[in-house]
Amino acid sequence: MRSDYGLYSVAIICFIIAIIAYALMANLISGYTLDWAQGITVTVIFFALGVISAAVGYSARPKAVMPKVEPKPAPATPPPPPPTPLPPVEEVAPELPPPPPAPEMPAPAPTPAVTPPPEPKQPVKAAEEEKPKEKPVRRRRKKA
Repeated sequence: MRSDYGLYSVAIICFIIAIIAYALMANLISGYTLDWAQGITVTVIFFALGVISAAVGYSARPKAVMPKVEPKPAPATPPPPPPTPLPPVEEVAPELPPPPPAPEMPAPAPTPAVTPPPEPKQPVKAAEEEKPKEKPVRRRRKKA
């Protein structure tokens, strides 16, 4: 027997005892009486024991396990024979007339090569070459 079933049965018994103690305390059963302080104590204790044993039984129940899926073995039958190739069908394409010859284009006349005029050489100043142009510095605003 699984342990959670035993714990559930203990919880049920504790709840029954708590209900009987409450009934005795409230004078619902004639002939038997229970003092109010004793009745409340017994009822609360057995009710708490019932809740605790039910909770422990619920946590002790076995978890659901996913079944393992094993691959099915391959059938022992031999594989089917490969299909036999069909004989090739010869297709006869209709003969097209040859395209007309392209007319010859006359060769373009050679263009004379144009050379740009020589640029005059300007002397380069050494100071300008060494010092790159600086960006103007922006001044920050004063905080108010």
